[in-house]
Amino acid sequence: MMMFFVLLFLLSHAVTIAESRAIHLSSSSSSSTIQTTATEPPLKRQPKPSRERRRRRRGMLLTRFHQEEENKYVSRCEERWIQQPLSHFSWNSEEEEERGGEGGGEFKTRYFVCSEFYRKDSPIFLYTGNEANVESYLENTGLMWENAEHFNALLVFAEHRYYGKSSPMSDDDEEDTNKNTLKHLNSMEALADYASLVRELREEYEDAVAVIAFGGSYGGMLASWMRMKYPHVVDGAIAASAPIYAFDGEDPPVDPNAFARGSTYTAMVSGHGAECPKRIQDAFTLLIDSGDESDKIYLDVLKHTFRACDDIESPYEVAEWAQSALDYIAMGDYPVESGYMLSGKGTLPAWPMKVVCNEMMVDDPNASNSTSLALLENLREAVSIYYNATKTEQCFTIGDPSPNDDTKATEDLWGYQYCSEMFMPMETTGGENDMYWLSSWNETNEFRYCRDAYDVQPRPYFAQETYGGRKMVENFASNIVFSNGMLDPWHLLGVLETSNPRVVLVKIDEGAHHNDLMFSSKNDPTSVKRARLLEVKEIQRWVDEARAMKKERFQAAFVSVAK
Repeated sequence: MMMFFVLLFLLSHAVTIAESRAIHLSSSSSSSTIQTTATEPPLKRQPKPSRERRRRRRGMLLTRFHQEEENKYVSRCEERWIQQPLSHFSWNSEEEEERGGEGGGEFKTRYFVCSEFYRKDSPIFLYTGNEANVESYLENTGLMWENAEHFNALLVFAEHRYYGKSSPMSDDDEEDTNKNTLKHLNSMEALADYASLVRELREEYEDAVAVIAFGGSYGGMLASWMRMKYPHVVDGAIAASAPIYAFDGEDPPVDPNAFARGSTYTAMVSGHGAECPKRIQDAFTLLIDSGDESDKIYLDVLKHTFRACDDIESPYEVAEWAQSALDYIAMGDYPVESGYMLSGKGTLPAWPMKVVCNEMMVDDPNASNSTSLALLENLREAVSIYYNATKTEQCFTIGDPSPNDDTKATEDLWGYQYCSEMFMPMETTGGENDMYWLSSWNETNEFRYCRDAYDVQPRPYFAQETYGGRKMVENFASNIVFSNGMLDPWHLLGVLETSNPRVVLVKIDEGAHHNDLMFSSKNDPTSVKRARLLEVKEIQRWVDEARAMKKERFQAAFVSVAK
């Protein structure tokens, strides 16, 4: 991915189309520029020696799509299954695998076909499913549904292998996730699954004129890689919030502080300027500096202050728990109430980061009547909008950011992918430009975790070497829209600039984590609305080009027969 967060990034308030065809969207007509670190005095740095942290987020789950209680759109589609090889890249027989070889064997992956709008000589819209049950993407990807009738498109939602109901594992395997049970879980196999699915769809819908891939977050990465790896299979791709520059091997190198600075920027532009992230940082500093795991009295104070269900083992446990909530709130900083980041357990308010900042402003820590715990109480109330979105929690399970058991199971699968192929250096915090505490990325510790948890050795350069990274985008990619919301902490690890005229960049000033893929709302900012219009324009161009090429081939064949 392209460095998650650039230290100083510019948000133009005018829509401009550069030579690279990059489009920067804003509701404002002003041409003023905002920098993440220069608009307000820099955040006060609170130095502290780096310590090993018990990381609970391991690569951070890219998406938290949830399934609505009512399957409004699933009921309009047909659930289907396709037989896939366990390994597309092995020619071994099943018997040889049983003797210890690789490959062999088959299993079924699930997909949904929604054909109510499909007409002859029209496109197939393919959602390249990512790390969750595919029904969730079907229910939430409004960009596909809202444009299906216009394009007379066949909608297809493909489930990623091992996720949802597309698992080759037995019940016993699912209790023991390791390199043996998960060895065929990777993006390369998933892309090959999708290519096989498209081949089968082309046979059934032989009059389809084009295939357009859609995806958000990891799914957006898959959509872009699908177009770059299989350009003969898909004609174009909408890759929303796709952090494909987040891996080692890029030039310039990936910035492990980027995600933290992205969350900080979202807080900074949420109504109180630099004061909001400053107070958050001050709260973390107070939390970390006031005691450690040996101070039982302090740990009891933290248990009471943060209303923990169980005893607190370390201040870092509380800090990481709070940071996880703030990161997801930043990702889900949508203009409408949404349960998108909560896996169906409650809803976040509209513009939730603004609510966080309002909570941090409730008590002025500098006031004469303020207590030293005021900041920590403010922080508790701020993260409560995430952890107590249902308004039913009496206490909090500190250290467990997963909303429910289904999410935990998904995180276990994603944890394996993180440790094997999606190894992203993104845990450095505590610089002058983020609102957290001082902690540095420690690759040695990450390697140890991956060996202990999954018995695998991470390969930090694998993703960049496999998919080409920046050089692939600059020199070979075509017919891809990379969209990034500037409120999404992932955006600086996405494609924000390119000299390749065949790649379109859409920067959305008021956009959070791929909400351009979501269903439209009357509350959508102008920049989000414009993003969708520009994406539809590109889709139309790709479909028209494919239709013209099909016509040329038909005419050439007709002339040949006539001769």
